[in-house]
Amino acid sequence: MMHFLIGFAFTNKNLYKQFKLMKKHFLLLLSFAILIVASIAYLLAKPQANQNKLDFFAGVCTHGNKSSEMFAIEHGVKYFRTDISNSNSQITLLDEEHTLGANYLGILDYSTLPGGISNKNWSLNQWNQSIEEAVKNYPWINTWEIWNEPYVSMFQTGFANGSAYNYYLLIESATKIIRKYQPNATIVCFGGAPIGSDSIFSWYKEVWNYGAGKYCNAISLHIYPSLPFSSNQFGYWYAWINAYENMTNKPIWITEFGMPSSSLAIQGLSQGEQNYFLVNSFLFFSKIPYIKRAYWYDLWGLSDGQEENNFGLLNLTNPQGKPSEAWYSFLQIYNESLSA
Repeated sequence: MMHFLIGFAFTNKNLYKQFKLMKKHFLLLLSFAILIVASIAYLLAKPQANQNKLDFFAGVCTHGNKSSEMFAIEHGVKYFRTDISNSNSQITLLDEEHTLGANYLGILDYSTLPGGISNKNWSLNQWNQSIEEAVKNYPWINTWEIWNEPYVSMFQTGFANGSAYNYYLLIESATKIIRKYQPNATIVCFGGAPIGSDSIFSWYKEVWNYGAGKYCNAISLHIYPSLPFSSNQFGYWYAWINAYENMTNKPIWITEFGMPSSSLAIQGLSQGEQNYFLVNSFLFFSKIPYIKRAYWYDLWGLSDGQEENNFGLLNLTNPQGKPSEAWYSFLQIYNESLSA
């Protein structure tokens, strides 16, 4: 029947023209439909105004600055992320904060080992001993991130020498030890994978192919903007975030994202620009259903060395007196999230 109709159309000029016109319209409609589907996928992740409830946990990274952490706790902030050491001073500080309601994502990394990041010759056995000690020292911590940025050369020490297989073994052994004491603990893997690098993505794929998935409840990403920041970057972010989710089929935690309000090395930064970035980034993350947590980097300012890249929401020397503009936006977003 179809062959007959087409043959008939070709014998009649008017019907032939109509056939060509219908075909052209069909192709245009098909292209438009494809564009709509692609746009809807992006709009699901695009920030929207009038957001009433953020369906994820908001938190903030910190590095043991007691006055800033206590200031945040007093203002209702309870979700923090920090490197875990087995030093008496950190155990005492975090225990005190926990009695006030603090909930920590603990990073098990170079800080957890004897000698800290200066220890360049530790073994897998020493790692296992340090993990067991940490879990015993912090029995109330039930969310653990395995290493911090294992792809960064300065964080490649001892057994964590940049080998994908060795990183997989760190995940495997740490998880087994944690689960012995905390069967329901949440294990976050990848230590903050970056976006934008094909080679590092392939490295993590290798880690995953060794079998890391059976030990990980979630994976973590670290996202920092190209400067000057524009919300046009969100489409690029989404493509990479989606690639990691497709690789692992696991919930994603953004365990670092941030932008400095000032720097000796970068011109054009301001508290207003930082605030704009913070607000729009949190809203962007809230639109992606598989992103479950997002931690701002950082709580206190003037971190990151000689450049004095001030990522902080609070000033290092006087947190009570000089919160940034972004601090007030963070508090509002925090109180609208599941963290509150």
